[in-house]
Amino acid sequence: MIAIRKNILTEPELKNAIHSYDIIGDIIVIRLHPELEPEKERIAEAFHAFYPKARTIVAVPLHSHTEELYRTRALDVIWGAAKLETTHREYGCIFKVDLEHVFFSPRLSYERQRVAQKVAPGDTIINMFSGVGCFSILIAKTQPQTTIYSIDVNPYAYEYMRENVALNKVEGQVIPILGDARTELDKLEGVADRVLMPLPEDAYSFLPAAVKALKTKKECMIHFYAVSTGSRADNLFDTPFERVKDIISCEDSLRLEVEEKRIVRSVGPRKYHVVLDLRIAFV
Repeated sequence: MIAIRKNILTEPELKNAIHSYDIIGDIIVIRLHPELEPEKERIAEAFHAFYPKARTIVAVPLHSHTEELYRTRALDVIWGAAKLETTHREYGCIFKVDLEHVFFSPRLSYERQRVAQKVAPGDTIINMFSGVGCFSILIAKTQPQTTIYSIDVNPYAYEYMRENVALNKVEGQVIPILGDARTELDKLEGVADRVLMPLPEDAYSFLPAAVKALKTKKECMIHFYAVSTGSRADNLFDTPFERVKDIISCEDSLRLEVEEKRIVRSVGPRKYHVVLDLRIAFV
């Protein structure tokens, strides 16, 4: 890809060259620096020459804004078919998505596998922000002896989740639910061994509902995602953990510790998507 960039961009333009791109099924999503906007068609042609099987190439600003409720982004089709529905394969799973209407990131592939491998046989899991079902389905395929309540407020994501559950033959194991996570968790109080909270921008406000969903007679786990600001040399986990403690550790009957913490990915200048695996016990 560096060779392609050198063929189509001048030396000054190379300083603002494409930092990264994603391949989702047969769609390529490229992140463009604002100064490269006038060159997007030439860049798309170069990408297609390098990836001739691509059906569609779309551009998104380098640090694009994600719509708050449905977590979608404005995508600019710069080459190929306008339809943004595709099928993506990951760790033996099939995920059908429409990038215009749902959130999907192949950059979370390792994180999805990491969480799935932590799940124990017989676990009951709640995925509070499931999207098209990627975390939930990979867990079900990795550990068949589980039940996963898979919740999302986006009706498009919910319909794709139902289709993906069928495509991956995990019906009855993954239970798709359309609705707001706080409302739906009122119906699932005390049922979960493990809760997933992959909504880093707003997970703090859902923490009390997540804790109420946990079983109270054993140690449980919350996979908590947040956005942390700083450099990789900083301790990016201190502030999120302190905020978590302020929200849920005010009772003497609850013990909280971090089992694992990691940087998931960079999401902007000095901004990182991080995860804290929180072990919680009621004493």
